[in-house]
Amino acid sequence: MHVTRVLVVYKKSYYELYGYAAAAVPERQRPFVEALRLSHLENAQTLAAVRAALEALGLAYDCLYRGQLKRASGYDLLISVGGDGTFLEVARHAGHTPVLGVNSDPTRSTAFFCAADRFTIRACLEAWLAGALPEVRLARLQAAINDAVLPYYALNDVLFAHANPAAMSSYILELEGVSEAQKSSGVWIATAAGSTAAMRAAGGRLLPLRSRRMQYRVREPYRSDGCPYRLRGGILPPQARLVLISRMRRGRLFMDGPHLRFPLGLGDVLTVTAAPLPLRVLGLRGKRRR
Repeated sequence: MHVTRVLVVYKKSYYELYGYAAAAVPERQRPFVEALRLSHLENAQTLAAVRAALEALGLAYDCLYRGQLKRASGYDLLISVGGDGTFLEVARHAGHTPVLGVNSDPTRSTAFFCAADRFTIRACLEAWLAGALPEVRLARLQAAINDAVLPYYALNDVLFAHANPAAMSSYILELEGVSEAQKSSGVWIATAAGSTAAMRAAGGRLLPLRSRRMQYRVREPYRSDGCPYRLRGGILPPQARLVLISRMRRGRLFMDGPHLRFPLGLGDVLTVTAAPLPLRVLGLRGKRRR
């Protein structure tokens, strides 16, 4: 008989991580530290509620701090407890396993991908067990460096840039038969799910959540002659291949934020395509995008 197994991955609050409770806090910091303390309490209550719901429903589960997460195979459900940052870290380990996001602090947290909170988690789990929790399949990005496919997919976006954010990025961009040497602050490539984040702030377009298209945007392009580049940004079909050849000794690929990064040196080739496997996200139906 199959036993349903669940993996719960949670974040630690800044209040907990930086030990504010044990430190003397200067007067100027106290309002900010108090907000962190309240968020910490909410986070702890949410994690306790998730555990209680799983135990009440008789579901076997493991619980991990997100910094300890190395693999997530062998589970029927992954639950992220935090905000979108925690969800993205869990998502990169999810192959075909569905992910349910639980917003640990709805008052202060950005959590578009999270469908539950501490008050609704049990109802969501009951619906999942009954096969009644809506599921959305979201396109992801696959990246390869010198033809070696990276072991993670990006749900939101990837950024190719210099390792130093104050330094100019130099590279050759190849797309649809056009090759162009460029200098800029870097290149964003985003999925539809990531079109509301950095891509939109950089001037990109909001795409329907279920779209399989991706888009790219050259950040702050620079040419000494003042002429615009031909390849500056656009919407790409699912079968597109975007190639970036590094002309930097210290290039970097950042995947879904600042924590997961890969080095690229002179002549290294980055290829970005649609990932073959979408992410199964539970409970997102009806959520409004902003």
